[in-house]
Amino acid sequence: MTVTGVMRSVLAVVAGLVVTALTIGLLTPVVTRAFGMETFESFSMGLLLATVGYTVVAAAMGGFLTAAAAGRREVPHAAALGCLLVGICLVSMRQHGESRPGWFEATVAGCGPIAALVGAGVRRLTKG
Repeated sequence: MTVTGVMRSVLAVVAGLVVTALTIGLLTPVVTRAFGMETFESFSMGLLLATVGYTVVAAAMGGFLTAAAAGRREVPHAAALGCLLVGICLVSMRQHGESRPGWFEATVAGCGPIAALVGAGVRRLTKG
């Protein structure tokens, strides 16, 4: 693999991560307010389920973009994105401690990589 190919791969994964993070970052305050909460820390079951939902959609979008930017070997690139998402979830778990239910953190950590792979699969199915 050439240096250009490595850079393209790295940029593809970073682009997918940025899209995922931006989507989650933009939707979190909107959804939190929609559920009448001031902060995410004062959560309800509906808010947690909505958060899992938009996190899955954001990860799928990131996986799709990663696969599209990579151009080839889409699934391994999306898997790299998924590994980064798991790492970010682990950091989040450590930061929030027991302020959120364990099932929520585990679900987000598990669904993110799967959703990224689904996004890459959709890209593979739709590319020309």
